[in-house]
Amino acid sequence: MNERGTPRENRQVQLRRLRNYSIWLGAFWTMLVAISLIINYRHQQEEAHSIILAEARAALAKDLHYRDWAESYGGVYAPVTGKNQPNPYLAKHPERDITTPSGKKLTLVSPAAMIRQVFERARNHPEVSQGHITSLTPLRPENAPDPWESKALQAFQRGASEVSGIETIDGITYMRLMRPMMAHDPCLTCHHADRRTNGLTVRGGISVSIPVAQVEKAMETTMAGIAIGHLFFWVMGLTGIGVGARNLIKKAAVIEESELRFRSTVEQAPIGIAHMSPEGRLNLVNRRFCDIVGCPPSEMLQRTIQEITHPDDLQAFEDHVRLLLEGKIKTYTAEQRYRRADGSAVWTILTLSLVHGTKGAPAYLIGVVEDITERQKLEEQLHQSQKMESIGALAGGVAHDFNNILTVIIGNAALMQMNLSRDSQLMPYLQQMLDAAERAAGLTRGLLAFSRKHAISLVPVDLNTVIQDIKRLLLMVIGEEHELAITPSPEKLTVLADVGQLEQVLMNLAVNAHDAVPEGGRISISTGSDTIDSERAAAANVSPGTYATIVFSDNGTGIPKENLERIFEPFFTTKAPGKGTGLGLSIVYGIVRQHNGQIKVYSEVGYGTTFRIYLPLTRETQLAEEETAQLFPRGTETILVAEDDENVRKIVVDVLEAYGYRTIVAVAGDDAVAKFRQHQEEIALAFLDAIMPRKNGWQVYEEIQKIRPGVKVLFTSGYTDEIIRKENIMADKAHILTKPVPPSLLLTKIRETLDS
Repeated sequence: MNERGTPRENRQVQLRRLRNYSIWLGAFWTMLVAISLIINYRHQQEEAHSIILAEARAALAKDLHYRDWAESYGGVYAPVTGKNQPNPYLAKHPERDITTPSGKKLTLVSPAAMIRQVFERARNHPEVSQGHITSLTPLRPENAPDPWESKALQAFQRGASEVSGIETIDGITYMRLMRPMMAHDPCLTCHHADRRTNGLTVRGGISVSIPVAQVEKAMETTMAGIAIGHLFFWVMGLTGIGVGARNLIKKAAVIEESELRFRSTVEQAPIGIAHMSPEGRLNLVNRRFCDIVGCPPSEMLQRTIQEITHPDDLQAFEDHVRLLLEGKIKTYTAEQRYRRADGSAVWTILTLSLVHGTKGAPAYLIGVVEDITERQKLEEQLHQSQKMESIGALAGGVAHDFNNILTVIIGNAALMQMNLSRDSQLMPYLQQMLDAAERAAGLTRGLLAFSRKHAISLVPVDLNTVIQDIKRLLLMVIGEEHELAITPSPEKLTVLADVGQLEQVLMNLAVNAHDAVPEGGRISISTGSDTIDSERAAAANVSPGTYATIVFSDNGTGIPKENLERIFEPFFTTKAPGKGTGLGLSIVYGIVRQHNGQIKVYSEVGYGTTFRIYLPLTRETQLAEEETAQLFPRGTETILVAEDDENVRKIVVDVLEAYGYRTIVAVAGDDAVAKFRQHQEEIALAFLDAIMPRKNGWQVYEEIQKIRPGVKVLFTSGYTDEIIRKENIMADKAHILTKPVPPSLLLTKIRETLDS
């Protein structure tokens, strides 16, 4: 369930939504009615056009039949009157004029003239159809075409057989229709056969114009009826939409009221609530349930309860769901873990019940979940802290008494050694006794550190400096087959600490990481700060406040869950016999507690382990270290320093430059060759790391020997020279300094090589 506003706001949103739906539905209905009206209007227009065109074709057909009849007789003879004068265009016709026996003069009226006279009589009656005979080359002025007829005659020349269109003449709208007028054989008696088509001669055209007023009036009457019908349906539709919307709004208000009561109850509940199908599909979840599982509602509703249940608890959960569905139990309550999106587990108390449908079949399950993770963690931390305090007190007492015994043993053994000669047969046995006693003393010191009874000297130190200074030693412990990444905090972190003890903590953690991380693995150390509130401080038995943090992580095999609670216990170890004492992490725990700090561990099998150490920050000023200059060999020569580790490179350069040498720095093998080629005349000696990226030390040596034979070289490596030679990386004659290299040894060897 998503977050909602107040009930009033939700109701207003629902009402607005329904009103909008009603408006859109009304608009859609109006659009449908309008489209129907437009379609009917266009249909009526097309029907009216078809009717008037049919009338025009009928009228034109009548005129053409009349012309055909007149043509069949070659014209008629009529008395000569003022309106019927002899046709001057038929002057060459021998029978144009005749006189009857009674002396009456008659003249030949051509078919075209007969039709023209009929058309002229119709012009006095504009309400009836109008006709006209015309041509692009008229012989009579009255036969001249108007613009529309000219276009039609031109179309006939292109092969058209009929042209029609609506046009207004003298304010009256007509349907105009025109067809070409053909001169048949009888007409050729008077007309020249100048153009023929299939035996017929095209002689202009004959047109007819039919008034459309009556048809338009009929169409308007029909459209008025159609419009009234559409208006009726439109009003009825809008009324239905309005009434339906009003009823829906009333019902929605009642439903919304009920839903809001349910939603507010579920959403504001301080416990997680979820509805799920009998198969486990989540149908409804509240905010608290999403917060517990650490997954947004949109994603949660795409998952099943089985997917988020911890695998170790899944079988018991499914067994009890089956009992619920079978009706053997009413409810199910148990502690159960869920897997969060980040992979962590959250402890809850789950109460599950079944809801039946109207027909009695299982409808859905209701789960009520209470998060008890923090409470359980606090209880576990309190129990662990109390247990470690008890073990620490026991370890302190044992170590104290054991130290007294060791004091007697070592004291007497030393007296015996002083009173025996070096050649005595007992001397080797005595030395073995002293060595064993020293190792036993180391164990007791670890126990005392664990029990916080070992005297330490707390002084203000910069945590970042401590981490950086011990990096070389850590590299020796973990080996160069592993990657070590150190990320100091950008802020200065001053704590009250015993540097030696802190270094022992880091060394012990490095030893454990070395055994857990496979070859090529990664170990990372970072520093920072964090604030511990009163609740966390009470559970960890420390004071609340701001703490500096050391995060020591590896990507090794991880620690099984069943061992996490015991790793700080003395003498607890999962290593093979003879491979560990079980005191490493217990000593780490004791030193951290002795520094008023706290240590936590997070681990998952297959993903590695992270130790997080908290040390109280202090405002005391860090004591300045007084450096005393030592008399080591000096020089002025130029030395090429090729080292891929930035911190090692920097300390070598600083030492050499402090004693007068000039340096040229390279960060990889190919870079070393390039720098040597560039400064070959200046460089007196090349100080090369045996293992570097993009060419190892020996490959660099071989290439610079080709550039300048006889150049002096000194190698260094984190591996021992036996391992280097075993891997065939260096030749037998190479001089190798094994890291870490003390400044005195570095300066001495540099000087010896230069002077050789």
